[in-house]
Amino acid sequence: MRRHAKASFAGSTQGSGMRRGRLGLICLCVLGLAAFLGSSAPSAGAEACPNEEFRQGPSANLSGCRAYELVSPAEMEGQEVAPNKENVEPAPTASPDGEAVAWSALGGFGEASSNGAKNLYLSRRGANWSSQSLSPPLNPVPVAPTALSAGLSEDVEKWVFEGALEPPLTPGASEFAPNFYMRDNTNGSFILLSPGVPPGTFEFEAFSNGPVGMSADGGHVIFLSKYSLTGDCGAPAKVEYLCDANTVTGTVSLVGRAPVTNEVLTSSVVKLAARNFRHPLSVDGSRIFFNGGGEGCGICVRIDGATTQLVSETGAFQIADTEGKVAYVTEGEELKRYDVAADELSASIAGEVQGVLGASDDGSRVYLVSKEELAPGATGGENNLYLWTQGAGFEFIAPGNTSGAFTSNWSTGGTGPSSRITPDGMHLAFQADNSLTGFPGAQAYIYSAATGELVCASCVGPPHSAVIVGGTQNAQIARLSRNLSDDGSRLFFLTTGALVPRDTNGLQDTYVYEAASGEVELISPGNDNCGINCVFVGNDYFGDASASGRDAFFWTRTPLVPVDQGDDLDVYDARVGGGLASQHPASAPPCTGDACRGASSTPSLTGAASAGFVGKGNVSQKQNCNKLGREAKKLSKRAKKLRKNAKQAQRNGKAGVAKKRNKKANRLAKQARNKGKSAKKCRKRNRRASK
Repeated sequence: MRRHAKASFAGSTQGSGMRRGRLGLICLCVLGLAAFLGSSAPSAGAEACPNEEFRQGPSANLSGCRAYELVSPAEMEGQEVAPNKENVEPAPTASPDGEAVAWSALGGFGEASSNGAKNLYLSRRGANWSSQSLSPPLNPVPVAPTALSAGLSEDVEKWVFEGALEPPLTPGASEFAPNFYMRDNTNGSFILLSPGVPPGTFEFEAFSNGPVGMSADGGHVIFLSKYSLTGDCGAPAKVEYLCDANTVTGTVSLVGRAPVTNEVLTSSVVKLAARNFRHPLSVDGSRIFFNGGGEGCGICVRIDGATTQLVSETGAFQIADTEGKVAYVTEGEELKRYDVAADELSASIAGEVQGVLGASDDGSRVYLVSKEELAPGATGGENNLYLWTQGAGFEFIAPGNTSGAFTSNWSTGGTGPSSRITPDGMHLAFQADNSLTGFPGAQAYIYSAATGELVCASCVGPPHSAVIVGGTQNAQIARLSRNLSDDGSRLFFLTTGALVPRDTNGLQDTYVYEAASGEVELISPGNDNCGINCVFVGNDYFGDASASGRDAFFWTRTPLVPVDQGDDLDVYDARVGGGLASQHPASAPPCTGDACRGASSTPSLTGAASAGFVGKGNVSQKQNCNKLGREAKKLSKRAKKLRKNAKQAQRNGKAGVAKKRNKKANRLAKQARNKGKSAKKCRKRNRRASK
């Protein structure tokens, strides 16, 4: 556990009710050696956690009354959780309450079929975590994936994907064609999003960019199609059509229509204005911001599928509020605000804007970087980080001494942006690639608009770098992982640095910064060693969290609860107040006193019965060898299935996956042989004992 570092800036001033306590950049990080050698174990006399019975083994190392829970099944028939280094597949993606989690497996198990491709599963928490397959059934066609995932709704109860070529999943779906579907995970039903695709279309690029946006409630899905579909989504638009699938009415309409005339835009670059986490769709999907391709409609907004309004002829969309009432665009380097109801674009809010980190859900607070001197403490010509509040103006947060100091916070490439903002906009988490405190390396920071305090959450321990990443933020229908809790009290980040003594693996691990205590805590094991497996899947990795930060979901190969007996890649939850009795089988308590002597017997009063005994003396009790035999057969069966999947992966051109599965199959086969030998020896001992 470590104390955090605060960044304060000289030159504090007051004005217009704004908190502007920025003191010029001074490092106040006093990282005492005694603190670094501290322990995360509760101090003597500390109040016991209500879930103490589950805080045993690895869970005993967690602070804040967290305990580990295994989310993915303990037995996956030779398959394992699919790592998500590219941030494309759900791995894992959690509901806001943390009671449901979607994740991918490298192959199918249970009810799912597998052709060597990934399958999507949904786990729900009850007396145990129970998992169901979401991926549709599929005939084993080597070149066709089970389903190409596009994204999940916020509550993970709606899943959009490019479905199996065969068989069609709904009436109206075309045979042997890449249809788009939505799955309702509450009842397992499918909805066709792309009616009218020509049958027999084997072109996987028919929907070149696929589904690109979804409203939070799943009522609208926006996608690009190369075909004129049934309904109002087609000619005379060119190349691709930007379509709005209304999943409630079952209709599809064309988004790309011009303001006033409502004529079809014929540009080949009509696209959704931004990634899903920038809110190009309102919560209910009634308002859609799109790029019109420059035909008098640089940025436009489609309202209720009926009318179009011009936002900006030449601007670039930055972000909108969640209800689609206001949007922020940049024209050149000028930031402007568009009011949908008034159909009005404001004058410049700020100039020399380098990037917009994000905004509050209602659009009243915006975080941005500008080279203009907009508030006391800022330096003209440098990359200054600001908070702009409607009706109040600018607050200076931090300076960026290099041109790329804050770029990762609005970049949509790679693993997506690293900035996170609470719904009310009162807290910002961001990554700075230059030191704001004197601590070396890129670090994770939290800013509070309520107090004006800037804290480096990761500036502890030996020199290292920290990143704010996770989840599926680079998927097609992208959403940001919840690294920052909704109240700003918790921030999850990744680092290879050892910030606490028990982090000994030298690998990337998940940490949480707790604002209440000002300390960082290790979430993932920190003492695991995945060896050669790291070459294929990496090590422990943060996926997502519940909105409160109570639940922290990550994957690891380290068994963290008693029911997890293997070294497969699994999804775990480090949950405050967590722990499940079903994952901690009760063991017999140790005997004490006379109980250790066993049952007493009444001595015979008729004489010494042993006087006439002839035999081998104390006879060894027979062992149960059948259990060893069953375990050997089970391991052998898993090894055979893995080899079969490896062959399939090899045929699909996935040599790396095939090598990994063969390696695991060899390991399981060796274990099976050892178990078999033990079973034979056991039977021999029993035969000798019975003679």
